[in-house]
Order: sequence, then C-alpha cells, then structure tokens
Amino acid sequence: MAEETTTVGVIGLGTMGAGIVEVFARGGISVIGVETTQEFADRGRAILQASTDRAVAKDKLDEEAQQAILGRITITTDMQDLAPADLVIEAVPERLDIKHHVFSALDDIVSDTAILASNTSSLSITAIAAGTAHPERVVGLHFFNPAPILKLVEVITTLTTPDELVERVSGIATSVGKKPVVVRDRAGFVANYLLFGYLNSSMAMLEHGHVSREDLDTAMRVGAGLPMGPLTLMDLIGLDVCHHIGDVIYSHSRDRVHAPSSMLEQMVSAGRLGRKSGRGFYTYSGPNKGQVVEDASTPSPLMAAPSAVAIVGSGEIADDLAARFAAADIATQHIGDVNGDLSAVSQAELVIEAQGEPVDPSQDQLTGRDADDLFAELGQKAKAGAVLSTINPASAAALSSLTGRPAETLVWRIHAPTQAGQVIEVGKTVAISDEAIAVSRAAIAALEAHSVVSRDRTGLVVDALLMPHLNDAVRMVDQGYASAQDIDTAIQFGLGYPMGPLAMIDHVGADEVLATVEDLMAGSYGYETHLVPSPLLVEHVLLDRPFHQD
Repeated sequence: MAEETTTVGVIGLGTMGAGIVEVFARGGISVIGVETTQEFADRGRAILQASTDRAVAKDKLDEEAQQAILGRITITTDMQDLAPADLVIEAVPERLDIKHHVFSALDDIVSDTAILASNTSSLSITAIAAGTAHPERVVGLHFFNPAPILKLVEVITTLTTPDELVERVSGIATSVGKKPVVVRDRAGFVANYLLFGYLNSSMAMLEHGHVSREDLDTAMRVGAGLPMGPLTLMDLIGLDVCHHIGDVIYSHSRDRVHAPSSMLEQMVSAGRLGRKSGRGFYTYSGPNKGQVVEDASTPSPLMAAPSAVAIVGSGEIADDLAARFAAADIATQHIGDVNGDLSAVSQAELVIEAQGEPVDPSQDQLTGRDADDLFAELGQKAKAGAVLSTINPASAAALSSLTGRPAETLVWRIHAPTQAGQVIEVGKTVAISDEAIAVSRAAIAALEAHSVVSRDRTGLVVDALLMPHLNDAVRMVDQGYASAQDIDTAIQFGLGYPMGPLAMIDHVGADEVLATVEDLMAGSYGYETHLVPSPLLVEHVLLDRPFHQD
C-alpha cells in the first residue's frame, strides 16, 4: 500500500463534500472533486469560491493563498478522472444503494493501493464496504460540518480493516490539521450516537409541553454552556437529516431514547426542515438564512422588574441575591434570621426563601426551623399578589400547599455561570399564574441572568438533559467502544463543547451526576432504561476516581 498521499478524490460536492475538498486543498494536497452533472459541479465550485472568499474577507486567508488552494482543485463529472487518487472519499446522499454503486464503480477506476472512505454520519461502514470487491480497504472518514472549521474526524474501522490502513488514514487526517478519533463500526459512531440521544430527549420536552423552545435552547446554551441550544442545532443540521440519522441509530440501538419523534416526522412531512427551508423550530428570514424572525410562538417582552424584593435566609446564595438585587436599584430587604421576625416580607412584591442548607445538618429540617412552619408563615406574612419563590429542593407543589398560595409559589434552581452567562430555572405547577411567572422572569433579568421556566419535574431542564447525556458517555466507555479521552476529543472538537463529557463529569463531580440520574430514574418509574446509571459511573463515585488522571 502506497505511503504517500498526493491526490485525494471526493465524490459529491454539496456543502459537506465541498468542505472536505477545501480541507485537503488547504493542506497542500491535490483534490479531484466529482459530481453527477455540470450543474452540480458548478454549484460545488461556487461553494468553494464563497467559502474561501469569506476567509479572505475575514483576513484569515490572503488572495494569493486563496488562489493556491483553488488551483489544487479539479472539478469534473467523470469518475474516470479519479484514477490517480490515493484516497477517495464519498460524500453522496445517505442511501446504501447509492454508496454501493459508487464503491462498485471505483473498483475498476482506482489502483489496488488506493483507500476508499465514506463520510457517512450514521450508516454501517461494514454494510457500505459490501459494495466493493475489496472491503478490507474501506474505512469511515467522518468529517463534521463545517469541515474546514471543525477539527474532529472519526475514523471508523470494520472487522476487516488492517491496522496499517487505520494508521495511514489517521496520519492523513492529522497532516491536514484534523484530530482523528478511531472507533468501531456502530450506528452514529461516537459523536452522533451521543448527540442524537440528547437531541431526541430535548425534542420530547418540547413536544410534551415541558418547556418553550426559547427556554429549552437557553437552558442548554447558557445553563449547560453548550455551543447552541438543541433546537437551534437541529434547525442548522436540517430536520430531514436529523430524522434520517435518528432512524438509523434507533434501528440499531432499539433504545427508547433514540425512538423516532412523531413531532419531527410531522415537521419533515410539512416541509419544515430548518434553516434550509426557512422554517423549522424557528422561523427564519428566508431559506438558507440564519436570521430568526418573530412568529406566533415568539415570547412577549419582559415586564418591569419588581420594585421591592425580600430575601429570607442566610448563607452565600442569600447574600449574593440580596447584593445583586440592591445593585439593580431594587429595594431589597434581607432577613437573615429565619427564626426571627418575618413581618418585613409584607412590603415585597417578590419573596425568595434562600436559606439553602440546614443550619444544623443533624436536623431533618431544610432551614434550621420547621419547614412547614416557615413556608406557612411566609404565605401569611407576604402581601396579597406577592410572588413566593424558593431555592428549597422540595417540589413547588408541596411548597404551594404549605404557603396556601399555589398560584404564586415557584421553585428556583440557580446554576453556576458558564462562559455564556447564568441561568436561573423556574419550576412551575399547574396552578401557577402567568403574573407570577412574569414577575420571576423580570426579577431574574434584573439579576442579569437568563430565566428558564419549565414544569416542576426532577432536574427541570438543564440537569434533566445534561446528566443523562454524561451518563451515556460513561456507558460508551464501559462498553469498550472508545476511551474516555477519545470520546472527549470527539465531542469537544466535533460538536464544539467547551470540554468533553467525561471532563465535565470530573468538573461537576461524578457523585452529583449519579445522584441526578438516580433521581430521574426514580421519577420515570423505571420506564426509561437509558437513565439507568452506568456501573462504571458508580465505580468512579465509590472509588472517588476521576475519569482523567492528572
């Protein structure tokens, strides 16, 4: 097998194929791009021109370098022109019959030493390799969109893939500035397998009315620190593509978390494909436009912040809230002694119980006094119409019954800030009033934080989506599919996460992840098997062992 790669062929010059062409041309390699018609070939050339033009406009590329890159590219409609290629990558539509046709034709065109690769995002490489007379030279080479920017390349092996081919393909990817991760042949590979379980769970929250689209995206973009919210990401990928990949993964996993969503199927059938069609979960200014415009689901503007707030409790959270409200020029009454006189809360439009941890850990009380008594008194002392919020981890429904004011009682979950800001989640009951939600949103905005309102269920939104996502990554390690380091590399460089999922677990604590997943499992009555904690996660908690050793 030839060691030097001087020419690469790419079949299919859509957005992904053209991006792969650009990657290799930027890496100094001659590239032959093939399309089925001259119209599609011209479209591919235009994509390359536009992409490099943007790089020049942003001063990331000078005109001389641009011309050198474009000069290394040959675009043709004749597959016979691929004869000199050392590596051929197909980026044709995700249909097995089309890929079989391509690989079968290549048998009579390229040399015996040429490597054949598929950029499939979900189909089995083993099944694709059945279309050629030499399946041992077929490998998966999965780039991520946009290919010129995202670093990850998944190198997918089969039972017949020789080690030397894997090493060579990984070396080629590294030589053009990519970070290769070698994984076995499994539906969705690493990144998409983890991603689409999370996306499907996110979509279920929206479909079931648990949270609004804007709050769902805010929860994960700001609260979890991910590059974008799940619905925005699906609109970007294309809902038809999401539907196809999800179906493929579910056909292999048969896990409820991958089960096809009826909402997604209906949206695709209605032509709501995301940005490409101008409408998906959001409405855009036009097809293939990124600007979101208002529609019937756009939330109303925030009301004015409450003029007076009372913080009840002592400790770091209570002190922080009191200081931040005061800095926002809101009249703030801070009552640190929950056993003292609470009559001052009667002046506030918003009362927040922020005691947090027990004063005496030996007491079975959340505030150093009887919880029932405290909330009953707050319900009596607060003025009519005032909103009662609490960071107490008990359910909003239970606390509503104690205050006797179910239309005005909410639960707050305050998250640590991420690079995108801070989220404060608001858990609501079926009895809550729109006015109480509006007051909470306005108050949270005054704190310069983002509000996320959802039904008061275990984990609310951020933890209910993030913690099972992290547990799935641990399960992948436990199954021997990929190492913790490779999974983190795949997710960080393929999906743009600030850190990989195993690094996230080390950051937040494996014990916290385990506790949340166990709570979610209990709340699902055992029906959601994907919420079962990974045995490896339990081991790491018991041994107090991080996934990444320093």
